[in-house]
Amino acid sequence: MTIDGTRLVGLIYMTTLLGLVAWDDGRGVDPSVYDCTARSAPERSSSTPLDCVTNPSCTVRLVSGHRGSGGALGVLAPEGTVVSVNAAIALGLDFIETDPHPTIDGVLINMHDPTVDRTTDGKGWIMLMTLSEIKALHVNSEKYPGDFSCVRVATLEEILNAARGKVHVIIDANKTDRVDLLVEAIKKTNTLEWVIFDTNSVDKIDAALALEPNLHTMVRVANLDELYVVMMHFAAHPPIIVEITDKFHTAALIKAVHEKNNRAFTYTPTTDLAAGILNSPSIYGPIFDKGLDIIQSDRPDLVLRYLGRFPKIYKAFTYQDTQGHAADEGQED
Repeated sequence: MTIDGTRLVGLIYMTTLLGLVAWDDGRGVDPSVYDCTARSAPERSSSTPLDCVTNPSCTVRLVSGHRGSGGALGVLAPEGTVVSVNAAIALGLDFIETDPHPTIDGVLINMHDPTVDRTTDGKGWIMLMTLSEIKALHVNSEKYPGDFSCVRVATLEEILNAARGKVHVIIDANKTDRVDLLVEAIKKTNTLEWVIFDTNSVDKIDAALALEPNLHTMVRVANLDELYVVMMHFAAHPPIIVEITDKFHTAALIKAVHEKNNRAFTYTPTTDLAAGILNSPSIYGPIFDKGLDIIQSDRPDLVLRYLGRFPKIYKAFTYQDTQGHAADEGQED
């Protein structure tokens, strides 16, 4: 009997509720490397050569942390915060993803939702709140191991300053029309070489390139027709990453991206859920085996374990997935 993706998620959810499957909580990770008790911000630890990360011809398998080091399914640090960036740096991620929203006084803050309700102790629409009102809120952090009492909602500039020189930043521009503010933040923080401007809006990319012609960009396509149209449109300044939004990840589309001398990127929430609950980093194998080059994950720690890239700066452990395969061994320095 075969089980489709929707039924698999439902099955996993129900078994979790019944206590039949244990959720992997990021075993082996030492939060004192990046939480409020850390003596200093971590240094870049990714083993990926810097010129590879922004080179569309590079064939190294890369990992992006959704909303920093993981969103709603993440287990390391509060999403979208500076400590989440620091966790991503300590892990050795290649990219982090951000979600800027403008406040009523024209400051870009980093939060996925249009309201502060889910991730803080406050309530309200970001676009109707001032920066000072948002900065007064406490970020919800109870589910994460470690001390996050110092954490507040971050501005985009704070995220970019924390990431500069250490991890590349994918700026999701879909949540604001203030392209001018996005480009201004990049220039102000001197992070042009560290940022990838990402959106499914061709018009927004055009507007951003008009303000900064050297900006790295990322496009989103669901089929071959969309790929050909967008690559032709940006022939003079090609994107460095192509996100495939078709979740079936058709072989023809992935092949076409590679033929365009580019890299195929995908976001893996369903796989993240399964990998975390079943304690199985090997679940990510079939995604890379399809030819996809970059995975954006809410469990980037598990993707790194699958790739054998989990850093040796955490508590010693041997991680075995549900098939009994040792995925990685860590040791303290």
